[in-house]
Amino acid sequence: MRAMVLRRLMMVVSILTFPVLVHAQEATLSGSITDSTGGVLPGTTVRAVHVASGNTFDAVTDERGGYRIAVRVGVYQITAELQGFTTVTRSGLELLVGQQSVVNLQMAPSALQESVTVTGEAPLIDVTSSKLGGNIDPRQMEQLPVNGRNWMDLAIAAPGARANEASSDGPTPGNSRRDFQVNLDGQQVTTNLTPGASQPRVSKDAVAEFQFLSSRFDATQGRSSGVQVNAVTRSGTNTPTGSLSGYFRHDTFNAADFVERRVLPYSNQQISGTYGGPIIRDKLHFFANYEYEREPQTVAFDTSYPSFNFDLTSTRRVDLGGVRLDYQLSPRTRWMARANTFGEDIPYSGAGGAINHPASTALNVTRMDEVFTSLTQVLSNRALNEVKVGWAGLYYTNENYTHWADHPAKSQGITTGSPRITFRGFAITGNLNLPQRLGQDIYSIRDDFTFGIAGHNLKAGGEFLYSNYQMLNCRNCMGIIDAQGGAVPANLEQLFPVWDDPSTWNLAAISPIVRNYSIGIGSFRYNQRRKVAAAWLQDDWAVNSRLTLNLGARYDVALGMWANTLEILPWLEANRPDDTNNVSPRWVLPTS
Repeated sequence: MRAMVLRRLMMVVSILTFPVLVHAQEATLSGSITDSTGGVLPGTTVRAVHVASGNTFDAVTDERGGYRIAVRVGVYQITAELQGFTTVTRSGLELLVGQQSVVNLQMAPSALQESVTVTGEAPLIDVTSSKLGGNIDPRQMEQLPVNGRNWMDLAIAAPGARANEASSDGPTPGNSRRDFQVNLDGQQVTTNLTPGASQPRVSKDAVAEFQFLSSRFDATQGRSSGVQVNAVTRSGTNTPTGSLSGYFRHDTFNAADFVERRVLPYSNQQISGTYGGPIIRDKLHFFANYEYEREPQTVAFDTSYPSFNFDLTSTRRVDLGGVRLDYQLSPRTRWMARANTFGEDIPYSGAGGAINHPASTALNVTRMDEVFTSLTQVLSNRALNEVKVGWAGLYYTNENYTHWADHPAKSQGITTGSPRITFRGFAITGNLNLPQRLGQDIYSIRDDFTFGIAGHNLKAGGEFLYSNYQMLNCRNCMGIIDAQGGAVPANLEQLFPVWDDPSTWNLAAISPIVRNYSIGIGSFRYNQRRKVAAAWLQDDWAVNSRLTLNLGARYDVALGMWANTLEILPWLEANRPDDTNNVSPRWVLPTS
């Protein structure tokens, strides 16, 4: 599987070496430059300096005195210069992900060499957007404690956050992955295979900040019925900086388990390290991170049958890593590349207890890998263009520890699992869908064009995603036996002598109490390729200083989304047409 991942990484890297103009716009800075009488000043040089990295972003005002700069998130110093006028500097301006900040500066005529420095905070309320949500800034990311180090738990601090359910598999606000989409550096990384592993796993120390939008996001974002999360990863600065941290939990501080009436063994260790800095000062920076989690686990069985009562001990392991490079080629052009990986191994997943047989346990392995690159380019004082290219992969395996040489589906390479048997008050269960072997590769390319004119902030763009799903989902292929037609056999332990070898089980002996038997048949392997495309047009029209209209329209189409070639007569005919008329208008008026 790792070899497959490396081949795909090489393919993506080769694609990204083509000389395309790509752009990763994290925030936008715009405004107008006027003199003391209110007259516009075309030809003024506006320079935004990213304080931490020394990166500079330049623009020259147009005939209306306006400018527009695509910038990174962070704290900036803004300077406006024009011959014959005082130089004006605005310092301490912080831009967060997704923000469109308007900074208007006024310059006075001057016969002497002088300058004016202006300080001030960014406005707390964005009066040009009707989005419901908020930003979790870098200070909150660094200083707020999070149990389990799940960075998405901090979303509860954002306006409009109604649910923030966290699990060991990652952030899952709400109950459906389709109402919650994560975009990392502008790349859609939410997957569609399985709810438990649908969201990306990125170390908290690798996320600089994120924006949580509960609703009313504009036409540039879609494929989510409720929540959008736009996160930005950390990058290096001119100051070499690193961190090493550890987080530890132990059963010494736990109370006795209510069922077992003893303190169950438990410990958890998380180690995280980061390092970033300059390769070329003010130009090229890097940031790298690695996080390791170790959690010894015990699945305990306390049934009425002594031979089934033992502890299954193992160690859950999580590895998270990533690297990011930022290179400013010129004040108008910037390149960025990022790669990150996640791996989780759970040797014994499942529930023990008083009514479960050890055959209920399973091996769970998850892998997520992502590659993304961008190149920022300012086309003119009014126009920006952005293209994002990336690949995201998910591989998920879940299968029982029982090895069944005579498995009914062994012709398809399935040799693990056992029949699911339900007695009165006791069960020998494996998951209904085990074994599961799921894989997903998403290749994406996106283009955004932004143009500002006469109070209109126009955005037009498109996106294409190619998804390749490979699935083995053994639906009921182990057989389901309802053995509740009588009392549990007194010699149950002798009928099932080896817990992980179904070939030793005497199933014929329980026939008198079997009420029903069912089994899934057919092919359990499935491969589906989906082509998803979207196009949008958004206009944020500032009618005046107190009225902004957010107007937009978005078109989405998914080809092959509903297994169109599948036929189940007489209810479902094959070769059904795709749904190609999904146009959604988006407007809110007014905001002030």
